[in-house]
Formats: sequence, C-alpha cells, structure tokens
Amino acid sequence: MAKLGTIDRWSILATAFVVPLVAFSFGLFSLPVFYPPLTRRFGWTHAEVAAGGAIVLLLIGGLGPVIGWLADHFSPKIVLLGGTFTVATSLALLSRSEGLRQFYGACMLLGIGSAAVSLLPTSLLVAPLFSKQRGLAVGTINVGVGIGGLLSPLISGTLIRTRGISHAFKFLSLCMAIPLLVILVLFWITSGKEPAESKPREVKGAHLAGRPGAMRLFWMLGISLVLVAHTMTGVQQHIVLFLTGHGIGPGRAALALSVLLGMSTLGRILGGAAADKFSARGSLLLSAVFLALGIVGLLVVAPNSYLIYCVVGIFGLGYGAAFNAPPLIAFEYFGLKDVGTIFGWFMLFFGVGTSTGALVSGLIYDRAGSYLFSFTFDLAMVTAALFLLLAIGGNPLAREPALSVAE
Repeated sequence: MAKLGTIDRWSILATAFVVPLVAFSFGLFSLPVFYPPLTRRFGWTHAEVAAGGAIVLLLIGGLGPVIGWLADHFSPKIVLLGGTFTVATSLALLSRSEGLRQFYGACMLLGIGSAAVSLLPTSLLVAPLFSKQRGLAVGTINVGVGIGGLLSPLISGTLIRTRGISHAFKFLSLCMAIPLLVILVLFWITSGKEPAESKPREVKGAHLAGRPGAMRLFWMLGISLVLVAHTMTGVQQHIVLFLTGHGIGPGRAALALSVLLGMSTLGRILGGAAADKFSARGSLLLSAVFLALGIVGLLVVAPNSYLIYCVVGIFGLGYGAAFNAPPLIAFEYFGLKDVGTIFGWFMLFFGVGTSTGALVSGLIYDRAGSYLFSFTFDLAMVTAALFLLLAIGGNPLAREPALSVAE
C-alpha cells in the first residue's frame, strides 16, 4: 500500500482546518444570533430559546467518548463526513421549525453533528501525520474554529435582517456543501494510501496506557482541564456584564470581548508551539498562568482604564492556548493508537468546565452582588489547576515506571 506524501499530509491538514471552520462554527456560533428574532416571532422566553443552545453544548461535551470510540473503530474521515451531513440536516430542519419541540429536536441533531465535526475527530485525523509539529497542527485547526466563530454571527445576522430566519438557516445548511466536498476529495486523494510510520516524539510520559499510575495521571489531567475550562468561561461569558456594570459603555465593553477573542486566536498558535517546544503539560501550565494574570488584572485595574484591554488580552492568550490541551495531552501521555476514547473523556472534562464556569460565576454574582467574589473564585480554580499540573511533574515515568516482562 502506498504511503501518504507531503501533499497528502497538507491536504489532510487543510481539510481539518476547513471542516470545523464551516461545519462546526457555522452551526454552533450562529445559533445565538437567532435567539432575539425567534423570541419575537414565536413568543418564546429567553430561557426557552437559550435551552436550544444548551442542548447543543451539552451534547458536544457529553458525546466526546462516543465520538472518540467511533473514530477509533471506523476512521476520523467517516465520522467527519457523517457529522457534516448531520449538521446540514439539522440546519435545514431548523429553517422549518414552528414550535419548541421541533426546535429542540433540531438542536439535538445539531449537537450530535457538531460533536462529530469538533476538535476531537479533526485532531485524530492529523495527529499521526505531524509527530514533530503536532501542537502547531492542532493550533492551526483551532484557528479555523476562531475564524468561523468570527464570521458566522456576522453572516447570520446580515441574512436574518435581509432575508429572514428561515432563509438564513437554509443558507447555513447549503454552506455545508463546502466541507462535504472537501472531505469527499480527501477520500479520493488518500484512497489506497496509509500514513507513513512516524517516529514518536520522545515525550515525557508518552504511551502511559496500561502502565502503573496511568489512571491516577488520567484523573489529575482531567481535573486540571475542568478547573482551567471553568475559569475560561467564568470570566469570558461575564466580561461584558462586568464592564457595563461599572458604567462602561456597551461599545467599549464589546471591544474588550473582541480583544479577548482576538488574542485567543494568537494564543491557540502560541500554545501549540509551546507544546511542540516543551510539552502538552507545559503548554497548559502556561495557559493557566496567563489566565491567572488576566484575572488578577481584572481585580486590580480600574474598569474604566484603557489598561483593561491589555488585561483582557493577556487573559485571551491563556483562553486560546487552553483549547489545544485536550488533544495534545491525550496524544502525548497516552500515545496515538486507539486514543480516541481517552481523548473523548478529556473533551468531556473540558466540556464540564466550560459549561459550569459561566453558570457558577452568575450564581455567585446574584448572591454577592459583585464580580469581585466570582472572579476571585475563578482565580482560586485556576490556581488549583496550577498546583495540580506542577504536582504531575515533568516526567511521570520517573515516578511510574513501566512493568518489566518478568512482572
């Protein structure tokens, strides 16, 4: 069987960039733009319409182990193809929704499809091909998600204003033809070929599956992901409310969020490069440091100071770099063979953190009446993650040696 060449490898990376940019971002990040017109058209409450997005996010995180298992037992390409088709179908159904049951059903389908075109299968697709620059490759995929997150609300908002809700959903559904075509082309150019054997990186703690202490390491890394992800959304989802609550105008508050998200794109690249240079654990550790520094800045810098943009920019670097962590940790510590299920569990940990961060920060604010306490709690969470990551150490194998044949 022929080996994949350089052009094939870069074609695969391009596919892994385009699929989440369109199939993942255009579904997930466009949905909130439809909430206001849906409430006006059908009289739904904010909680009722926002529940659709909650369903999508819950399924993206919750289906991680299942998607990983499917990618292991079939192939990431098949998972991506099925996921893109499912996203297209769900958007078409959303264009015809006339009641909450139909809306929630279509959102469930969107959540299933989005999980299948997320960072999980795309990372599994490119990981075996970029052993020396795996972090940078994963960071590149994440940049696609960031660009899609920037474009999709603008496109959807324009279409809703000019053509209406139904036509906007139909257009987004038709856009799925782009990733579908790209995936089919990838099937064609890689048919009958297999990846060249890549020398595994001499990483600290690679291939721990089945070794003594691997389960303990798995939980330590998983809990670290929960803590870091919780911190990310605990601040990001409330930064506009925090600033407007201190008398900052909506325009400046929105600009601060844009700076945060813009710097997160740079953070995805830098985080991937740091993982290649040092380790996945080191990259996540650096991400946690930037998050902590950003929160300290929010607590001490006056909200009306222009320094606040530097503060949210620092936080954004850590915010973006953290998105690379689940796949890179899974590959580095547990190898590449049949790692999809473990990767899926790490995505589930990450999803638990992101889904609870905004909720807990809001609850603390409602009880205390100030973001001082919620941001301090977030700082405590990321500090706990820092200590946990330091406790893991740079070389788990030094403390958890592999069993010998005699044993």
